[in-house]
Amino acid sequence: ETEEREVAKKVLGKIENEDKWFDWKQIKCVFTSGGGFTADAYDLFIISLLTALIGRVYYPDVRYYPDYYCQAIGWPNTTYHTSSGDVHHVCATKWSSQIKWLNANQPGWTLNDALMHAPKDMPTNSDYALKSVALIGTLVGQLSFGRLGDLLGRKAMHTATMIIMIVAALCSAMSYGTNPDGVIGTLCFWRFLLGLGIGGNYPLSATVMSETATAKTRGTYVAAVFACQGLGYLIAGTVCLILSKIWDGKEDGRDFLWRTALALGCAPPIATLWQRMVQPETERYEIMVKGEVGKVAHDVLGASEEEAKRLQVKKKPPSWSKFLSRFGWPLFGCASTWFLLDIAYYSQNMFQSDVFTIAGWLPAAATMKGVDEVYWTSRAQLIIALGSTIPGYWFTVATVELMGRIPIQVMGFVLMTTFMGILAGMYNELKTNQVSNFIALYALTFFFSNWGPNSTTYILPSELFPARFRSSAHGFCAAWGKAGAIIGVFGFGILKDTPNTNDGLNTALWLLVATNFLGLICTYPIPEPKGKTLEDIGEDLEDLSGMNSLPGDVTKGEPTKGDIATISPEMMAIPPVPEPVAAPAPTVGMA
Repeated sequence: ETEEREVAKKVLGKIENEDKWFDWKQIKCVFTSGGGFTADAYDLFIISLLTALIGRVYYPDVRYYPDYYCQAIGWPNTTYHTSSGDVHHVCATKWSSQIKWLNANQPGWTLNDALMHAPKDMPTNSDYALKSVALIGTLVGQLSFGRLGDLLGRKAMHTATMIIMIVAALCSAMSYGTNPDGVIGTLCFWRFLLGLGIGGNYPLSATVMSETATAKTRGTYVAAVFACQGLGYLIAGTVCLILSKIWDGKEDGRDFLWRTALALGCAPPIATLWQRMVQPETERYEIMVKGEVGKVAHDVLGASEEEAKRLQVKKKPPSWSKFLSRFGWPLFGCASTWFLLDIAYYSQNMFQSDVFTIAGWLPAAATMKGVDEVYWTSRAQLIIALGSTIPGYWFTVATVELMGRIPIQVMGFVLMTTFMGILAGMYNELKTNQVSNFIALYALTFFFSNWGPNSTTYILPSELFPARFRSSAHGFCAAWGKAGAIIGVFGFGILKDTPNTNDGLNTALWLLVATNFLGLICTYPIPEPKGKTLEDIGEDLEDLSGMNSLPGDVTKGEPTKGDIATISPEMMAIPPVPEPVAAPAPTVGMA
């Protein structure tokens, strides 16, 4: 396969030499891959804005209902426990205090006004299931579609994830049942399916963008795809603000609001579906995984059909044992840092309602209607997003090729550890007497998570591994991240809800300090890929037919053979097909 290897070097060398920052092919790839990530963020983020409203609709806190209304609907005036251990409160025990508030703040109120102010009393299991079931689906999707992306191709699986997301987003809005548990159960089913599509989009978007970009622009463009998460946050918050104004005061407005918001999650994938369907398979996948060197040489270098036919490599089954012996430590570093980062990142989201209340951005639940709660929560989320989360993404885009991935990740973990340590050590003082400093530290933690490990943990697995394992390895690392997210939602949610709330929050904050510090330590095995081609990092060109053990150590940054960045334009020509040699004429009269 010597000739095929040399032609592959020339093809990839030409791609690498096309290193314009504003290359239209790469811009289109950012649009198609980023559209999926916008949908990912929208769908994962918007449920946190709607859970309280859904709880008010299907699980109202009947302590705020009048006694005569409870009797009319057949609600027992006793406290009882469900099989899951949740306590349903005695009806009407807070009705008298609610009347006082309504008389003082809403003269002329009606019974319907009073009922609309009842907060949610959703069972704990249903609450956590609604918030985390999409994360569980995402974990499964990352593992399954990550592997399928290597086996069946980036393009086909990329398109499949978009179709799943479109269907699941629309069906989520049509979740119905004969009772509240039935509605939540149906919604959880569709959100699990939605998570499958979201999860598949993680490794595929990163891999497609990484394989399309050049060594000089790769970090910037992969970071730009991930930064589309910020756009998803922005759209989700804005949609909820608009819908809360549209449906405010309308009959059945609460139910229509959450259903409309979930249905609109199909818009970003629909907008990019066609472009994904017509986007060709990446040249690196065609060469390194399928072995179609001649086909790509025909498309990129203009090789003749005869030359293309003979430049075909028969691929061997990939060797996972050799891959792990070669890239095991970088894989561990990427997976463990993503796991630890997401524990911290998602658990921070669990504290947002407390932060918003401390800041005075979110009124007490019983003083708002459900639609009002969506408005105020969305408004507060947008303040944090615009002030810290979204700028952090774009600081990474601007600096990742200047600073490198590892310095940004180390900086982020160090500062997150520092800010969380201050919040934990001075929690009561900050919350009581220094609210502005409390908010600033909380916002800075989000800022440096996005200008830090939240972005780099997504970028690095798309660069550090050979093409035959790239999508699988990225999906594996991303799945560990989502495992951390699930721990953050469940574990830190339980800590937060301990009987003594301050103790629970303080304990959680100290655990987050330790988690961020461990993330800093686990960054050590990860090499810096800045400025290197994917083939030099993954050593793909050393053996086109399979993954073999090769000289040079990628974990130590040692050089490997065949640096395609050194290929000059003059070296691009493919050797011509040799002319057939005529057989010599037979000799007559030989004894």
